[in-house]
Amino acid sequence: MEEAVGIYQPFYKPALIERLDRGFIPLNWLSNPAPAQRELALHHHVATRKIYSQHRLTGVLSPKFFAKTGLSSQQVYGWIADNPGHDIYLISGEAWFPYANYNAIERFNNNYGPAFESRLHFLCDGIGIELPDVSLRQTVANSCYCNYWVASAAFWEHWSRNVVAPLVEMIRRHQEADEFLAYGKYPAATPTYKLTFIYEALVSHYILHNRIDSLYYPWNAQSILSLSYDPTIRAHLEEMIPLVDRIDKGGRWSDQQRAWLRDRYAAVRLVWSAKERLSADPADFDLPSRYPNMSRSPATGAFSSFENVSTAV
Repeated sequence: MEEAVGIYQPFYKPALIERLDRGFIPLNWLSNPAPAQRELALHHHVATRKIYSQHRLTGVLSPKFFAKTGLSSQQVYGWIADNPGHDIYLISGEAWFPYANYNAIERFNNNYGPAFESRLHFLCDGIGIELPDVSLRQTVANSCYCNYWVASAAFWEHWSRNVVAPLVEMIRRHQEADEFLAYGKYPAATPTYKLTFIYEALVSHYILHNRIDSLYYPWNAQSILSLSYDPTIRAHLEEMIPLVDRIDKGGRWSDQQRAWLRDRYAAVRLVWSAKERLSADPADFDLPSRYPNMSRSPATGAFSSFENVSTAV
């Protein structure tokens, strides 16, 4: 299975090396030519090098994957092996978001202001893809945050041609994308373009509009609550998960219920999602707080230096 499925994990600073999951393929990203683009630059690298042509399914998962999902490489490979035949497999890096927000557009509007939605529409129109459905309810069954997905070569070809390449060209023209190239609110040490947050919001809508055969990781209350949260967020989730699941099971949200969900989250919302989900090392936001084999020393098998890691380019 590992030969047919190539899942890469990039490292863009040496301190990340010992925190990688050794079941994934380490991707040397120390050059990191466009840090403000984050995953968009990585996906462009995979596309231009046609790395996806080397595998039946290919993905790029950040070093924080384990800290955000609690899933090891073996669990990911096993889940894919148990559910063969799909074009794309998605694992949300923030599975708790549906219990705080109606959908991704609403969340990003709350975080970055109501202009986010108009920017999203302008961008989609500019690159010629279907506009996201802002009325769509996104649950754990149809949403993916953090660009944690593994897809076929055919999906990579279409996604690269229809989304990645046009966005990169928009950045190159710059004057047509000034508002997207402004820096957004994000606790990383290096600035991040607002465009990258829009990029993250596109994949689930793209899948829906293009009727792509997809499979989302089956999060449930137990697996979501097993992760690390600020105490106020954990208390919110413990109360809200059964209530929200009941509404979702009914199949339709009223305007009053949407307002209720929004207001309840607003009452506990912290300034940064990084403080809500404790997935980053408090000393360095770029490093994951938890990682496979974190209790092991270099002498017992964990990576101890840059030379210990084989790299892919």
